[in-house]
Amino acid sequence: MSRMSILSIGPADLVGAAFSTPLVSLAIALVVAGVIVALSGKRREGSTVTRPADAAIRSRYAPERRTLGVVAIAVVVIFVAENVVRGYLVDVSDVVTWWRFALPVFCAAVGLAVLLVLVTTRGTKPPEIPVVDARRTWATFGPRTMIIAAVVACAALLATTIAAGLASSPDDRGRYIWLAIPVPNEPAIDPVRQWFYGWAFGVPVLICLAVLVAVAWMVLHVNASRPFQRPETVVDERGARREVAAGAVNIALAGMLIALAGAWRLIARSGTGSQLIIDGQNGGEPYDMTWRYAEIAVLGGWLAPVLEITAFAVLIVVAARAFRRRAIAGSEISGDPATSEASVR
Repeated sequence: MSRMSILSIGPADLVGAAFSTPLVSLAIALVVAGVIVALSGKRREGSTVTRPADAAIRSRYAPERRTLGVVAIAVVVIFVAENVVRGYLVDVSDVVTWWRFALPVFCAAVGLAVLLVLVTTRGTKPPEIPVVDARRTWATFGPRTMIIAAVVACAALLATTIAAGLASSPDDRGRYIWLAIPVPNEPAIDPVRQWFYGWAFGVPVLICLAVLVAVAWMVLHVNASRPFQRPETVVDERGARREVAAGAVNIALAGMLIALAGAWRLIARSGTGSQLIIDGQNGGEPYDMTWRYAEIAVLGGWLAPVLEITAFAVLIVVAARAFRRRAIAGSEISGDPATSEASVR
């Protein structure tokens, strides 16, 4: 059996090996998130404070903001802990570890469900003075760019899961966990079967994805539709609700991106095999075998760490902003000067 020298490993192989684990992505995300938080802090310090935000409003929305921070941290910690336990402490070589893909989506859904309960029970109460306001929908306070990104991530995860499920094959126990790659022009040789992101992994992800989408929509709807307390607090409440909506959308987005990254990484590992060597056959020469979607699988493998870094950075920024000290203006809370009007429409 031939041995590979470490000197024969190219730069691309070294980079691929370094980014093959979510722990490396988390380390980079910490740096990226630190830069983002530092830059946003400098922008706040350089902005003009127009008037202090209402202390009662800050206090009313503080539990929701802290909940967002706890959920963001929990998604990261639980995912990393599961990755370490599964990868280094427990032998799961013949176990269908479906939960590793569904876990980030599930954790995000549970966290947003907790936030929904909090908003419904403690964050909604009759107004002190009725406020006549324009009709509000679930998208009123949500950041449009992040909502679009979340929709794209949801569609990508859905399409990836369905396409991979259709391409998968069952094992002898009926578990759809194989990718069967045939050897061209050699019908006598059994196809090569590798672990794959098939239905056994994808169905739990689809279930958790449906729950996450439903819960996220409900959070945005309830957050937007609850009444304002008084006309003079509308500006501050709009800003606080934008924070709640943005945090909820970002957590949902991050959960989907982490699951999508894991799926793309497994698909890349399974679908990029190119040669098969059988002792005593073909004169010792390898048989060429290529999955027809191998190029797409390779691209997904390289993009997977990018998705993970983005997701971890988003969660860390959500947590950092949720727990920062706040003595800021109402216009700064809103983050959108165009919507910080004193008038109530």
